[in-house]
Amino acid sequence: MGLFSKLLGKKAEDMVESMFGDEKHFFDNLRPDDKPQPADPPRPPKPAKGEQPRGDLPWGELMPKEENQYSFDGTYIEYFDMLFREEFAQYQIGHETDTERYHEATIFTFTSGGRKALVVELMSEKSSSRKLALECQREGTPYLRFYYDHHGWWNARSYVVDRVRGALSV
Repeated sequence: MGLFSKLLGKKAEDMVESMFGDEKHFFDNLRPDDKPQPADPPRPPKPAKGEQPRGDLPWGELMPKEENQYSFDGTYIEYFDMLFREEFAQYQIGHETDTERYHEATIFTFTSGGRKALVVELMSEKSSSRKLALECQREGTPYLRFYYDHHGWWNARSYVVDRVRGALSV
């Protein structure tokens, strides 16, 4: 308390000591069972027997809890088609399979008001084709690519929808 007495005099030091003394009284009289108990962190539910554990992230080693291309009851093309139509109903969305660009890919085209708004290419990670991406760049059309077979990328609903929204600026 030497600093207080030097700055404010003996009276301030007495006030600080008396205040500390009152506070100290409360801490001295605590019983061990009065101490707050640490909260147990919430535990995720255990998967049912035979069911694989699921992760919280839309990528990684564990399949995410949210809907994704692998938990969907259908093909990856049907999954993307369903997702695009549900989430982006304001666009006309068509798709086609393309085998002419040196690789097999499914191409979704979003249009609005007769204008091409976005091109989404679904392809294997084994393909390195950039022809469609370059065509879209020359046209000034936004372009996205999703790999349907890239290890650890599940194409979870939130991941796909967020990327498409960003490309469409909606």
